[in-house]
Amino acid sequence: MVELREVGADSLRVSRFLAAKDPLAILTQELGDTFKTYRAKWEAAKTFKITPKFPLHVDYELQLECGLKCPMCPNGQKAVKSPLKLSLKTVSDLIKEGVSLGQMALGFGGLWEPLTAPNLPEIVALARDSGIIDAMLNTNGQLLTRAKSQELIKAGLTRLMVSVDAVTPETYQKARPGGDYQLLENNILEFLAARQEAGVKLPILRLSFCVTKYNELELEPFLEKWANKVEFFSAQSYGRFSPKAPALFPQNSLFPAPGGRCAQPNKRLLIRHNGQVTPCCDLSGLELIMGDIKQESLLSVFNGEKIKSLRASLAGAKETWPRICQDCQDKYGS
Repeated sequence: MVELREVGADSLRVSRFLAAKDPLAILTQELGDTFKTYRAKWEAAKTFKITPKFPLHVDYELQLECGLKCPMCPNGQKAVKSPLKLSLKTVSDLIKEGVSLGQMALGFGGLWEPLTAPNLPEIVALARDSGIIDAMLNTNGQLLTRAKSQELIKAGLTRLMVSVDAVTPETYQKARPGGDYQLLENNILEFLAARQEAGVKLPILRLSFCVTKYNELELEPFLEKWANKVEFFSAQSYGRFSPKAPALFPQNSLFPAPGGRCAQPNKRLLIRHNGQVTPCCDLSGLELIMGDIKQESLLSVFNGEKIKSLRASLAGAKETWPRICQDCQDKYGS
């Protein structure tokens, strides 16, 4: 097994990133000075040295659909589906406007499985052609066929993040009910083969592991299994998205209690399938509605009084934060 080390973490250290080589170094080597410039701005926004005039990163929830019933997600507690979707034209217009105003990255977040969107490779290609530097995708991997991998590689995806959470089929069924572990493993290997066949290094591949009482003993075997095959890993704390969510906290937490100031509202936004705009990628943040693209521009939302007030409150003591933000920090390991 290659030696893994911590190469980064999110603002609150809820997720730790492990790799033999810093994945950002790979991306810098492949994408050049434009990526280096983007990451410098990202770090400055992360530490509140700057507040860009437009989010550096925008996540899109194109539609609301997923075939799994994961206990760490609201979709696992009840059927969540909506006929509302972000149209290809809407997303295309948003991306082109965003790039003109300073947007440098995008992802596909929210309460859905991105590979359910048939036009996803088209959107990725459009984004890269429009000037997006870093285009990333989080998926449960169940629909990651070899053909889909080839389409995403050709489109110019820069990061592929696959949630695995297990090393055996039995544990996987507890972590990702409705999924097929053998199918997932085969899809990951097919992606790696497709990338090698294309003769490219991008997208880099991250495998994610949300540590719960179901799977905590499989984290080390998981890292050993994939360490020689993928670029990096994310080991994530389990957090209850609501008091009614299952209490799946591991017996021996590998993470310190989250702390510090959340910087997400200073650098990114999420556009939901219904047009609502939220300030972060955490499930708790879905309740913090900053605006609606059907009523105002994303530029207006990012510079509006609601999000300015949120940033100001996060600069103060925890007691001054919105209750949702306080609960977000408290929900890990309690």
